[in-house]
Amino acid sequence: MAFVRSAGGGWTIGEWIASRHGIGFVGRTEELSLFDRALQGESGPIVIYAHGPGGSGKTALLRAMRRRAGEAGRRSCWLSDPTAGTTFAWSSDGLVVFVDKLDRFESTGSLRDILCTFPANAVVVVASRHPPGVEWRRDGWEHVLTEVKLAPLSQDYSLTLLRRLGVPAAAADAIQRWAAGLPLTLVLAATMSVARGAVARESEIATKVAAVVTDGEQDLRFQDALHVCVIARTTTAELLSSVLGTDSDSAFDWLAGRSYIESNDDLLTVHELVRPSLCTAMATAAPERDQQLRRRLCDHYYRDAVAGSRTALADLAHLVSSPRVQWGYRLSANACYSATSVREGDAAIVGARLSGHGFRDWWGLSRGYYHYSGANVVVARGGDGAPAGHAIGFVPATAPRELLAGDPIGAGCAAYAQQIGAASTTLVWRDTIILPGGTQGAADAGLYSLLNFSLVQRAEIPRLRHALILAFDRSERVREFCQEIGGRAVPGLRWVVDGRTLGCYHIDLGIGGLLSAQRDVVYRELHVPPPSLTTTAADVRRALDAFGSDDALSSSPLAIGPAGPGRAESVRAQLRAAAEAALAGSPHATQLTTIVDRRFLLGRDAHDTIARSLVVSRATYFRRLTEAVDRIAAHLLAQDG
Repeated sequence: MAFVRSAGGGWTIGEWIASRHGIGFVGRTEELSLFDRALQGESGPIVIYAHGPGGSGKTALLRAMRRRAGEAGRRSCWLSDPTAGTTFAWSSDGLVVFVDKLDRFESTGSLRDILCTFPANAVVVVASRHPPGVEWRRDGWEHVLTEVKLAPLSQDYSLTLLRRLGVPAAAADAIQRWAAGLPLTLVLAATMSVARGAVARESEIATKVAAVVTDGEQDLRFQDALHVCVIARTTTAELLSSVLGTDSDSAFDWLAGRSYIESNDDLLTVHELVRPSLCTAMATAAPERDQQLRRRLCDHYYRDAVAGSRTALADLAHLVSSPRVQWGYRLSANACYSATSVREGDAAIVGARLSGHGFRDWWGLSRGYYHYSGANVVVARGGDGAPAGHAIGFVPATAPRELLAGDPIGAGCAAYAQQIGAASTTLVWRDTIILPGGTQGAADAGLYSLLNFSLVQRAEIPRLRHALILAFDRSERVREFCQEIGGRAVPGLRWVVDGRTLGCYHIDLGIGGLLSAQRDVVYRELHVPPPSLTTTAADVRRALDAFGSDDALSSSPLAIGPAGPGRAESVRAQLRAAAEAALAGSPHATQLTTIVDRRFLLGRDAHDTIARSLVVSRATYFRRLTEAVDRIAAHLLAQDG
């Protein structure tokens, strides 16, 4: 029986369904192209294994593929909720099998054996929350399996989907900014917004998304551990122990088993597709606990950074909530791009792309950094290895004069840094650009922030306090980023290049430098006063003298973090790192290190005992002791400003 248009001229149910056929599916062109080639038999027997967290669009992709199979005249079957007694009796040529929600099948333990009985021209598409296990990569399956990890929808595809679902342009733009390309979030937000005639609240959408993503994978015993994992860039058992002070091993093992958490040896990472929704949902459900855990994480990362950790800056930056700051300075745990040094042929590619899009003069001024000083350039690359963007920066005190002689704009910034007495503590962000004509939505995939952050890491300025950021006047997001972190335009630094006005923003990070500035941004977002930078040389000497006392060190101005043993250990970590750095280049390095170790860091030997072991007089010993303590104090105070 066929449905026909009703006599009144309205839509029938069948016509309405037909009009909505596939309306909620966009993008995934590479995945569909792979499926089309499989249908044509170009690759022999094939199992396409699509995986991603809940809400990433796995079922929608399988439905789109099934429609294409039908259009190609192929017979298909759909399996999504089998029982232990499920049997497969299809053996016809050209069969296409769709196995949705593979996670429910694993109890049968025989799916792969059954697939082996299918004709060689069969195509199997599997969808799972989990990536393929080792059983899919051995016994010959590695020659048949093609893994497809579902990425977020691009900005363009997200907007297309929202408009198809009836969301007005202005509202669609607002939704896609926080939906992070997760299809479930986009569809829920569109449905609720259209029904209400206004953009649905982010927290409400996030709660619904979180419920879908964590369905069947919750345990109240590990709620705090999950909360920490969602907030943190990456999670280790040591981090859980430091922040929560609980049984970190069992919590870590439980987290590693969640489908929406990716495990890489001793590191756990929440899938970037679902992290925004989980963050919002948890902060909405338990705002006070969220604030407390964020502050503990901030203190933990700051302690690590003071002790010399190279990853702590990235971890601190990840805690910042402001979208404007995140866009310009953040290192994503699941980045689609990598930051590398300059390679042969990069200059030709970058130059052609910039020159071909109206930046010929700008490239002419930038070319020298590639050819003369590639160490000052960071190049971002996608999966194909081709340049997708670059960042150029330098420290005025160490920039080659010959290079700046060919770049009057860079030279102007260097002169300004010299004028304010900060030539050695300034990083000039001469250029951060996403190459024109590249991947759609690249900026929103974290490319700009990756380049900026990588430039800071590459510079390795011990006391980075000032930043000079060049930006064309039309670069609204750059201006917003600079203003968000206290930048101001420098009136005397303005140029016209390629018909565009170029300006410079000066950001003073304060006496504590970049490290303290990052910590203070997090504190301010939590509405907590940042710690005061009032450490004195006397504080450092007292801390050394009390190195073995938890109580004394916990009350030291050097202490970081909440009450507990972690505060005392934070002081010890700073003192150890300062001693290693401050004493290494001294004329009496070995003697000074021995004195500090035996008197403070490794024991509490008597002065006379240490002097006799070094075969020096008491007067010489005390001069060396004073020199060592003064060097350590100077090093710590220099870090604070």
